[in-house]
Amino acid sequence: MKNVLNVILVLVIIALGYACFASIQGPIEFDRTRKVREKEIIKELIDIRTAQVAYKQEHNVHAKTFEELRNWLQNGTTKTVRKQMELSEDQLKSGLTESQAVSIVKKAEATGNWTEAEQKGLSYINDQGTRVSFSRDTIVTNALTAIFGDKYDLSTLGKVPGTNAEFEMDTASVTTASGYNIKIFQAQVPYTVYLGDLNKGELSNLIDKEEQFGRYPGLRVGSLTEINNNAGNWE
Repeated sequence: MKNVLNVILVLVIIALGYACFASIQGPIEFDRTRKVREKEIIKELIDIRTAQVAYKQEHNVHAKTFEELRNWLQNGTTKTVRKQMELSEDQLKSGLTESQAVSIVKKAEATGNWTEAEQKGLSYINDQGTRVSFSRDTIVTNALTAIFGDKYDLSTLGKVPGTNAEFEMDTASVTTASGYNIKIFQAQVPYTVYLGDLNKGELSNLIDKEEQFGRYPGLRVGSLTEINNNAGNWE
């Protein structure tokens, strides 16, 4: 009988030890997994922000859907400025602007007289005997190539990594106190989408904590209610 009680006591001790270990290890494992997943999700939200900012520069509004955004990146164009030489602090202090600098160089190209351009430091002959001049050229290129490069996998834009879900996205307009109408957008994914397969108790505690502080329970970039310069809530 005594041996049976000893065995039961050992089993109880083991069970209590495991429960204690699980109570400590559970939150640690939950946080570790959360950080790994959120690192990839944040990368995607930053890409969405980058694409939306570029889209707005071209269209003066944000794309309402990911399909619209992907289509523009794949088939649309964007303007980029190719720059050669920068104006120095002294040139800027003298009142010289980029448009004036471009005009001076174009005049020199048309007349063949480079005196003024050289005197103002806008043109010189390099060691190879080639003339280098201040220039600003607007180039029209494919949007995807200009923004992300040729190797970017466009099919992943808008997809939540590690899931079959898509980020929630919407657009809006906010009128400032000065009467200006500002276009804004928001993209987000709740914890339940990318942490739903983990410990339910830890997930519930995390959600409750965020809601108590009035914060969105998930990852978000931008806002539909305020002008926040498209900031992410992790920043």
